[in-house]
Amino acid sequence: MTATVIDGVHRLPKNGITVVIIGAGVAGLQTALECWRKGCEVVVLERAAELSPLGDYFTITPSALTTLKYYPSMFADYHSCIHDCLLHVYSPSGERLLTRPPEWKQPGVVTTAPDVNLSFLNRRSVFAKMQLDQVKRLGIPIHWNAPVVAVREHESSVTVVTGSGQEFVGDVCVGANGIGSTIPGFDAGPEVAVQDSGYAVARVAFPRSAIKDGSPASTLFQTIDTRPEFRVYVGEDIHLILFLTPDWVAFVFTHPDNNNAKESWSNHKQPADLMPFLERAADKWDPAVLDFVHSAPSEIVDWKLRWRDGAEQWTSDRGRLIRIGDAAHAFFPTAGNGAVQGLEDAVSLAECLHIGGKEGLTQATKVHNKLRFERVSILQQTGFINREELHNVDIAAISADSKNANLGFFKIGRWVWNHDPGRYAQDNYDACLAHLENGTPFSNTNLPPGHVYQPWSLESETKRMQAGQKSTLKENGDWSA
Repeated sequence: MTATVIDGVHRLPKNGITVVIIGAGVAGLQTALECWRKGCEVVVLERAAELSPLGDYFTITPSALTTLKYYPSMFADYHSCIHDCLLHVYSPSGERLLTRPPEWKQPGVVTTAPDVNLSFLNRRSVFAKMQLDQVKRLGIPIHWNAPVVAVREHESSVTVVTGSGQEFVGDVCVGANGIGSTIPGFDAGPEVAVQDSGYAVARVAFPRSAIKDGSPASTLFQTIDTRPEFRVYVGEDIHLILFLTPDWVAFVFTHPDNNNAKESWSNHKQPADLMPFLERAADKWDPAVLDFVHSAPSEIVDWKLRWRDGAEQWTSDRGRLIRIGDAAHAFFPTAGNGAVQGLEDAVSLAECLHIGGKEGLTQATKVHNKLRFERVSILQQTGFINREELHNVDIAAISADSKNANLGFFKIGRWVWNHDPGRYAQDNYDACLAHLENGTPFSNTNLPPGHVYQPWSLESETKRMQAGQKSTLKENGDWSA
């Protein structure tokens, strides 16, 4: 059999594998695309009635865009909405402390996605619609209003049951259903309790037109028509991120959460509800920033930053069930890697299924799991460290000399963003499989060079921070750009 071409996408010969994907988020949609491209039959089940319009902006690094070139139409869609911006750090009062480009946009840098004009900011809803449009052009079926109520794993297949009683049978079931939902029968690794982190994040995107001409907030836009901006305002145990583009704006405000036991996953708040966190005596805020927050829509979603410690096993014992994205590994926004790692998962899993084939499918999911766990776990941990650094900035020291700005949120490391998950799976599949089956020595190399992986948890990080101990994670191996 030869490859077929649909919408300019070259699809490998069908491999006989049917993949049922639960969840049409960014990770689930990309898994559908990658598995289809590798020759699998794919179906996506989503409990919502349609693609959610919610969400502000996220960052997608080169490691998550290595396969974009294989989708010509989606490639064009991506490049129709580029937000190439510098990164800025400000004091609450409005003093600019630091400006620099992202590491992968430094002069002379060649990335693993050299053909992509990398956009630092991507609006979540626009990115997801780009994926969904590609899914539709390829004819991959998506069932909306299809909450999964049961999953049954058999020796040679998986049955997935929706709320309407419809059954879908596949060879493997991918759980891309996020951190907040559980599915009866989806026993892929141990159930790890969801915990409160003690913080919440208020985030919203809205049209720039909501900022009135002549208002204090309008002064923030003096240079936006030529280049969007990503601003981080660092305060006392809080930080506020502003996304400023010509058409849309957004803010992401991370703050302590004092009502963990009483409130649900998310709560709608008024802009005024956020003012007590911003108007502390220790932080004298720029009136333009306060006015920007006040200009937001009347309802802001204040998401609780809940956490689930990383489980090393993402698959069922048989290997026909596999978690990806937030369902496998929760991320704090300060890691800047949640969506990226979900997209990397999609590429890696599809490649492993392609290499293993139908006969080696149950081994393929476990190889993918082994290749990904340590990398993802290290990046999860950076979310704690980056937040800690942002919430304890020595503003006076940075103001005196920007070289004192040791902010991990802006120092990611080449090992993170210059990774190619598909190539890595190709190069390491056989050695990893031999390790799983025979105990042959194998060590992952998609980590900081020289890194020695060390298990950790929310409890261990909390104890470290309470004891006033600085993390040594980014001194473990080479984190340079």
